[in-house]
Amino acid sequence: MGGLMVAGAIATGTCSFAPSSTWVSTASPMTGSMASDYFQDSCKDDTNLFMETFVDLTGLCPAGDGIQSLAYQNETYSSKELDAAYVAAQEAYRRNVYALMCSNKYTGIYSIEHLQYWTLGNMVPHKSDKNDGMVEFQSCASGIPESKFGSTYRDKFYATNLNHADAAFRHGDSLLDTAKMPVKWFECLL
Repeated sequence: MGGLMVAGAIATGTCSFAPSSTWVSTASPMTGSMASDYFQDSCKDDTNLFMETFVDLTGLCPAGDGIQSLAYQNETYSSKELDAAYVAAQEAYRRNVYALMCSNKYTGIYSIEHLQYWTLGNMVPHKSDKNDGMVEFQSCASGIPESKFGSTYRDKFYATNLNHADAAFRHGDSLLDTAKMPVKWFECLL
């Protein structure tokens, strides 16, 4: 979400980068997240008993500003204003991002959060199977061609098999799978 916030701030002129700055982005929901729409549907009891109970028990209902602000672009919970803000932020993102990590799979690194993102990857009606459980690859790439991405930590544009928590560097690197090495990727950028 930080990448979307930075892109929005640049797009509105709220901030800008110094010439010496380099923008590295990870798992940014540049078109929003279908998880936001799904959580909002669940608060209205429009999904399934499991998710409806989950959002009630975890305090996600009613949907707060954070969840609402990530409504998927051009979908039910978005607005013309939010859609326009997405478009402006996406342009700023494409113009400024130096390196990017997006995920093709939500399998991720085995951790305490593994099951949570596996469940979200399977239950949320994402627009694509290429997602990290929360954010779809094409939302994260935001118009940057998939052909620019490689599958190892040596690639500046890194297409991973990480879940959303792994993309936030919470669980380190996989021991052997080069598509699951976010820390090494970041180190190689330095």
